[in-house]
Amino acid sequence: MIDGTDRPPIERPAILVEGDRIAAAGRREDLRRVKGARELDFGDAVFLPGLVDCHNHLAADLTQKDWLSRLGSTDAELTLNAISNMSSDLRSGVTTLRCLGERNFLDMACKKAIESGRMLGPRLVVAGRSIRSTHGHGFLASPFDGPEEVRRAVRENIKAGANVIKILTTATVRGQGEIRSDYSKEEIFVAVEEAHRAGIRATAHCIGGVALEWCLEAGIDSIEHGYFITDREIDLLIKRDRWLILTPSPYLMEERLEALPLEMAEAFRRGQQEAGERMAAAIKGGVKFAVGSDAIHGRLAQEMEYLVKLGATERQAIIAGTRDGARVCGLEQDIGTLEPGRIADILAIEGNPLSDIQALQKVKAVICRGKLSYSQQGCRMTSRSK
Repeated sequence: MIDGTDRPPIERPAILVEGDRIAAAGRREDLRRVKGARELDFGDAVFLPGLVDCHNHLAADLTQKDWLSRLGSTDAELTLNAISNMSSDLRSGVTTLRCLGERNFLDMACKKAIESGRMLGPRLVVAGRSIRSTHGHGFLASPFDGPEEVRRAVRENIKAGANVIKILTTATVRGQGEIRSDYSKEEIFVAVEEAHRAGIRATAHCIGGVALEWCLEAGIDSIEHGYFITDREIDLLIKRDRWLILTPSPYLMEERLEALPLEMAEAFRRGQQEAGERMAAAIKGGVKFAVGSDAIHGRLAQEMEYLVKLGATERQAIIAGTRDGARVCGLEQDIGTLEPGRIADILAIEGNPLSDIQALQKVKAVICRGKLSYSQQGCRMTSRSK
């Protein structure tokens, strides 16, 4: 068992679940037997906390060839896409998903359905509409211009039930010269101020440049992507003690690049080497980081593999996808580790990810909120009362 803390792995583990919470976790021989308890034996599986995808979108899947046209689908079709995508996420071990932008508050409807038990899916942390400028980037975002429009957009999102506010401040690919900001400094400050006044966090889609500096100056809680972050900006992130959410696959996953329109794919390939080098520099530099899969589903473990290829240790990648993901979401008191009192989100895999990070892709079973949500076909699981 790799419990998501700084403690070493535990051999021959057992986890006692009462309701939806972990009552005890440790060596099997050290845990008390509970009369009448139902026992699930997953054989030689390795246990970890459920994974936390810190950056995704429910209705989109950017590995599909026709993803751009699908974004123009009706709300009903987008909702059906979201249900299917969340099922893939849950089966892959993602028990918490931070959704950073949907149309017409689709994410909030899904969150309510999951929490009420009407739909199966990961725990959702939702942003509602992501906020962009009229001329700025964002296929799934809604345009708002000027400080007062941005203020209104934030307040409407909060009223609808947003857990986090997301603004888009730069493009995703790098053009010639300096990276420009699509929002003014004042607009960025207003978005962060309004979110914090309501007691919720704010994050920014930002690949670097002056927008990143303005976001940090405004007190933003996290930066999404950071593909072209400079050494100076890395130092600023560390000094401000803010999170960087790494999403490697838009630049590094060939399947994603092949699904893009040709001109767009070429733009990503031109920046591929630099983006990889700068993400590696952020990891090496000591930035606090979590991980997200950004509009692909069931592939967070592959993003964590990219982190290792970029220089993270296997342990760092696991922590990024569990404990530190929970911290980014503000849920560290409930999820992210296998400790007494935490919600019973448990991933069972085949193999040891501390020696082979690809083991995270070999899912045997997923327990979410104390309930068995997925079990691999043919998995030798026994269930009996004790």
